[in-house]
Amino acid sequence: MVFDRKTDLQLGEGLMLYVTGDSGLLPIAYATSHTLTVNGETIDTSSKMSGAWQDFLIGQLNWQITSDSLVSKTEGHMSFNTLFDLMVAREGIPITIGTPKDTEDFELDTTKPILEGDAAITSLEQTASNGEVCTSSATLQGLGELKRVNPTP
Repeated sequence: MVFDRKTDLQLGEGLMLYVTGDSGLLPIAYATSHTLTVNGETIDTSSKMSGAWQDFLIGQLNWQITSDSLVSKTEGHMSFNTLFDLMVAREGIPITIGTPKDTEDFELDTTKPILEGDAAITSLEQTASNGEVCTSSATLQGLGELKRVNPTP
């Protein structure tokens, strides 16, 4: 297999976190980064037969996403205010991680692989430093399975 970094590597700006709200599926406005973490809980299976080393099985899986963004004052975006309203509602929300089309509204490109699941916003922070653009950070805890969805032609 030949490796070609120009086509093999995923650039950060080519992958966005989308959240479904009242206005439908929208990317988080002015996102600067997001981090997806998938964890497997360990079940200790150590015994006298393990010797000097602990032994484990992987149990249940869980996932979470943190997203950092600049704060937008415009209504209708998936901005801090919209995320705040979704958090206060205390319900799960559908999320998608995928590639945007080359359009001004960053519509999701369903011809490329995506990840989908439901999550709850468990933390929302806003930072306002003197002389800087306000930023926010949201943590979304996965509710159940995070699924890989194959592209549609």
